Amino acid sequence: MGESEDWRRALIAEHGAEAERVLDRLDAIAPGLPDAQRAWADLRQFITACGAEGALRRFRDDIAAVELLARLGGASRYGVELAIRRPQLFWSVAGERLYRQVWGRRTLSEQLAREMAAVPAGERVEAMGWFKHRHSMRVILGDVMGEMTFEAVVRELSDLVDVIAQAALGLAIAKLAPRAPTGIDATAIEFVAIAMGKLGARELNYSSDIDLVFAYDAPASEEASDQHEWFQRLGAELIRLLDEPGATGRMFRVDMRLRPEGERGELALSFREMVDYYYSVGRPWERQAMIKARPLAGSLALGERLIAELAPWVYPQDPAWEDLDDARTMRRRIEERAQAANVKTGAGGIRDIEFLVQYFQLVHGGRMPELRLGATLPTLSLLSDRGILPKHDAGELDRHYRWLRMVEHRLQMWEDRQEHELPKNADERVHLARRCGFSGVQALALFDEHHLRARARVRELVSRHFLAVTADSEALLALLVQGEADSRLAGKLLGTYGFKDVAKACANVRALAVEPFFVLSRSRTERKLVEILPLLLHQISGAPDPDQCLANFVRMVSAVGGRATFYELLGDRLPVLRLFVDLAGWSNFLVSLFQDFPGLPDDVIDSLNQNRRKAHALFSEARALAQGIKDPAEPLAWLLARETAVTAIRDLEGLDPRLVSQHLSALAEAILETVLTRIVQDRARQYGIPQENGRPTRFAVLGLGKLGARELSYASDMDIVFVCDPGGLCPRSRSAGDQLQGDDFWTKVAQDLMRAMTDGRLYELDPRLRPYGDQGELVSTTASLRVYWSQPRDLWERLAMLRVSHLAGDPRLGEEAVGMILEAALLQPLPVDAAAQARDMRRRLEESVAGRDHLKRGWGGYVDHEFIAQYCSLGLEASSLPRPPGTDAILKRLGELGRIPEEAAVELAMGVRRLRFIESRMRLAAGKAVSSIPTERGPRTELAKRCDFPSMEAMDAELHHLRENARRWFDRLVV
Repeated sequence: MGESEDWRRALIAEHGAEAERVLDRLDAIAPGLPDAQRAWADLRQFITACGAEGALRRFRDDIAAVELLARLGGASRYGVELAIRRPQLFWSVAGERLYRQVWGRRTLSEQLAREMAAVPAGERVEAMGWFKHRHSMRVILGDVMGEMTFEAVVRELSDLVDVIAQAALGLAIAKLAPRAPTGIDATAIEFVAIAMGKLGARELNYSSDIDLVFAYDAPASEEASDQHEWFQRLGAELIRLLDEPGATGRMFRVDMRLRPEGERGELALSFREMVDYYYSVGRPWERQAMIKARPLAGSLALGERLIAELAPWVYPQDPAWEDLDDARTMRRRIEERAQAANVKTGAGGIRDIEFLVQYFQLVHGGRMPELRLGATLPTLSLLSDRGILPKHDAGELDRHYRWLRMVEHRLQMWEDRQEHELPKNADERVHLARRCGFSGVQALALFDEHHLRARARVRELVSRHFLAVTADSEALLALLVQGEADSRLAGKLLGTYGFKDVAKACANVRALAVEPFFVLSRSRTERKLVEILPLLLHQISGAPDPDQCLANFVRMVSAVGGRATFYELLGDRLPVLRLFVDLAGWSNFLVSLFQDFPGLPDDVIDSLNQNRRKAHALFSEARALAQGIKDPAEPLAWLLARETAVTAIRDLEGLDPRLVSQHLSALAEAILETVLTRIVQDRARQYGIPQENGRPTRFAVLGLGKLGARELSYASDMDIVFVCDPGGLCPRSRSAGDQLQGDDFWTKVAQDLMRAMTDGRLYELDPRLRPYGDQGELVSTTASLRVYWSQPRDLWERLAMLRVSHLAGDPRLGEEAVGMILEAALLQPLPVDAAAQARDMRRRLEESVAGRDHLKRGWGGYVDHEFIAQYCSLGLEASSLPRPPGTDAILKRLGELGRIPEEAAVELAMGVRRLRFIESRMRLAAGKAVSSIPTERGPRTELAKRCDFPSMEAMDAELHHLRENARRWFDRLVV
């Protein structure tokens, strides 16, 4: 405060009464601001940015502007920093009281057109950016000053997107029109951007993605393919203008994932393709999404025609129960992946109310067209008017929806970020509470009380009308406590959850109620189980095989003591319940881990509540676990089990497969280095480290294959090569004639390492790719390695070495050996028939899995991708290739270097990731290194579910596409 006081005194001394009047005004309102100290800092910065004399004169003429600036800074750092950066924006909004006005699309559009016409063509995108900032500030001020209602705020935000998108589309058309193919009239282009989600409903929030879908209409002609490509380019250019950061920052984040086929689909489809897609393969969630569809920019008439054409599909007269139930399922899935503090997707959040409204629209919209609205609150009112929802309940939901959206707005306007979670930091929560209208020392307590009460009531009402539990709790309790299971009751209560063997399922449910410790009350265990059982069974029913999932869940619970407490935990923390069901349903491998390591679930839950461990943290923990223990295998096996389980859970929750592989590889590296260090220490105590010319010799382990590339998967072996310095004698030998040679010492270390890793249930080390294979020395010296690689080597061996990297041991030695091998493998002259050899190798690998649907070696499998990456790298310097040498990273680099087409690099990198993802899901389930997809329909359908495909057919279609692409590029590039 001393610096601020000095500034204040200096300002008054220089500017006298004008300064005092401004400062007195801020003094008067400061007690009512969320952060008075910050308000003083904002005023100081703003006056400095404007120039003191000019700013004070403006404030003198409009003293209310002092409060406007303070309120803006108290609600939005984005807004006040914008004002400081460009003061004229603030003066225009504040001085003209623009924040009191609802402009609407027409006025906004006219003003934007004038402003863009007034600047050179090259500055029009920047003009749109400043236009967006000014009107965002206008809406923020209107909101926080209470001059705009909730409806006005969300409509103004939506209309602002509308007019900017329309202007951006105009720029995109102007840029591409000169290259429009025959049949496209550049003066009347039939292209429409359709808004989805909150933008489509004209209820946008402050920092929302804008969900778009593109459609076009063009006359049938021989140029149809050219026209289609042109419209793709038009859509891409529109996205670029809206989404690409420029001089004024990014205008809007564009999300195209709601288009047909999602991220795999083309950016724009023709009118007929769009209609055919939805009527033929449209999914229930896409029906729900289309409720909010609205033409946004371009040919609005085309958009209206498309929406009218799809209306009978979106709102069928007699909707299928399965489709309606999908809304419940989708809501629960969104909630299961959400944090409790998330005001949008958490229980009792915004999504609860929106899904309830959309559910009734799907139910009644076919017979009641008036319900076909996009916005939530008007539809909620209509549902009440039509007697579909009780008036009192609808009124409560309206009130709570406004509250939740207000909280969401206060979170997002603060830094113009798409934020939905309440802050964890206490000071930030207090500040949020004050931004939401609470004051005094009890501001946070009052906010929390109001917020939790609102969310609890929302969940209660939504559960009653939409997510209602159908199982009868008393009947479930009767099933658990009766002496013998009632088959009729079991069928009634369990028959709807997808179990093939209801009797066995009943026995498993009853087993969950058994309390193994006689000192604990079985009745309490039964009651706690009944509380979670409907949700538990509902979650289990979504597993690929519910019977197996329930049996696995029983296996995990069998290792738990004090089950009542465990069930209470699951009831209080639904994400934890979902976690255990996921494990039971998707990975027999992880279920076995939990059985083999009692107490592991608690450790896993704790780890999931922390950030993902970095590689250095894994090394530190592995070393700490091994310290002072004679045999470190057991604690390291625990570390391996925990990190594998945590990684697998995050994998199932959507962690990028590349991060999964990197973490599994870093884990393997940390464990291997720790075990190697211990073995070297033990051998050194016995013999001493070999010395050569007074210097200790060195030893290193090199990784190959997926391990060398840091692409390890579940249950992968470790392909390795051992290398050491030549020569040396161990100093602690019994006599001069009995000294242990250095090569022999390091061979003992390698043998000990392989045995320790296998016996300790850690990893299987496979050294067969060493020089001369099984016939060669287990440990190669640098001298023998140099001799070996100075001679021409077979093409297959050169390709195999391109993923070599240092793994453990002396890093300098490891890098020397890696450099030596890579130089020879990459730069030795190619035989004249190199391509023929590569193709023949590939053919033999394919023949080795004939009759199996093999993801790795089969036709178009990811060996194609590996061969392309490795073959096309030959002749390059090692420094040109990425480290670590992952296949997708190599493909990307080859594209950058022009070794392969950019298109090939993108398609192949995506393809290898997808194929390995499917393989990873199989391994996660099986707990072993499997690469063959089951051919029977049942297991194949289960695999499709494990890989998040809607059906077996959808998986097969993608697999065919990926394999066809891989083989096409293989045939083109391996020549």
